[in-house]
Amino acid sequence: MKRSVLRALLSGAYGLAWLAARPVLCRHKRLQESFPQRLVPDGWPGPALGMETGDEGASPRTKVDIWLQAASGGEAYLVWELLTHLAVLCEKRGTPEPLYVLATTWTRQGLDILQDMSGKLHEKHPWLSVRSAFFPLDAPKLMEKALDQVRPRVVGLLETELWPGLMLACEKRHVPMLILNGRMTDKSLRGYLKLEAVIPGFWESIAPKHVCAISKADAGRFARIFGGDRVEAVPNIKFDRATATAIPAVSDPLLKLLPPELHARQTVLLASVREQEEPALLSVIQTLRAHDAPTIVLAPRHMYRVKPWQALLSGAKLPAVMRSKQTETIPAGSIVIWDTFGELGQLYQLADAVFVGGSLAPLGGQNFLEPLALGRIPCCGPHLDNFAWALEPSGEAKQDSLEALGLLQTGENAKAVAALLQQQLATPTPHDAVRERFQHWLAPRLGGSARCAQRLLDEMR
Repeated sequence: MKRSVLRALLSGAYGLAWLAARPVLCRHKRLQESFPQRLVPDGWPGPALGMETGDEGASPRTKVDIWLQAASGGEAYLVWELLTHLAVLCEKRGTPEPLYVLATTWTRQGLDILQDMSGKLHEKHPWLSVRSAFFPLDAPKLMEKALDQVRPRVVGLLETELWPGLMLACEKRHVPMLILNGRMTDKSLRGYLKLEAVIPGFWESIAPKHVCAISKADAGRFARIFGGDRVEAVPNIKFDRATATAIPAVSDPLLKLLPPELHARQTVLLASVREQEEPALLSVIQTLRAHDAPTIVLAPRHMYRVKPWQALLSGAKLPAVMRSKQTETIPAGSIVIWDTFGELGQLYQLADAVFVGGSLAPLGGQNFLEPLALGRIPCCGPHLDNFAWALEPSGEAKQDSLEALGLLQTGENAKAVAALLQQQLATPTPHDAVRERFQHWLAPRLGGSARCAQRLLDEMR
């Protein structure tokens, strides 16, 4: 059977699978609110600041130049960094022409970040208008409708997710696609190669115009399915986000809740905690409470884990308070479940010891560069596979590893992590010294945002 026929059959089957899943998806508690928008209604995605007029018969409310897809909150921050550098490149060339961007995401957390970004970018760069929306269901026909409504000049996918429906639609509508800050695990590659074995050449037939991968290893994996001539390795955009300019100011409400001038208070932050490591971290909390009883701030990676944490702590006879219900200074020694999103950067600055989650279970880890940029040495478990790119030596300067420089601590299990956090409380490292050492380590690793932004601009010429 011809490859084109097999691809058409696969596209049809993939679309039918999404259609069959709709009755389940529309009742999913995390999709109910946004489900109608994910079906690409007429007028989707709606207007953004500065998008009141259109041209060439396109809807005045929807036409864009760039469509960027960020799966969730972490990728949404990368979109912010990418567009910030894109704006700088445009302004270096003179007075920029109006530029319209659609930024989509799969999650509510991602959308909140993108909406915050939209207003701030437009305020600083009035010629740049960004519309944020939920990402449609990845059925090929829905994606074709989405492309017809927004008519982007280029589409960019951030990080790990390959969306076959969108990729098929881009190929059919002749819209160039880029993968930016691309990352691919060995497990994902094995899955993609299984499909390739059934339909040889499938991935190359819908391949992006170019892939900017975050490491040589990731570039090699992308090259195996898309071909090496369209793949390059660039520095990770997360390195740019970790520069000193990204330090957020601590807001008055947080300073009131956790005032740093209370010398009797020591605060341990358990950040980006994932479900699979909850039992281990309960053990860490119990160990910390058995000694000097520091204030413990517990920040789950996903808000739906707040109630399970309440139950877990209650069952262990460890009373906890919710951040959302606090209006006055939180007593020293409390356990605080942080049930609001968007304040992690500020929390790092108020912490005396920091654990970064996703690492005490085989989940690949969460971003431990952010606390370093804020002068806090992160403590992690042993599972940091997703951040192998941050542990590799720079190509330009063979510097010591973060661990050798004393800028990253890892423990093999909950007992070891608890001991490291206790050590951080007992012998703190000056925050300014941590920031200075980290910025020196970071310097040769910067530039990924500008290179990805330039790729977008090149595709629009």
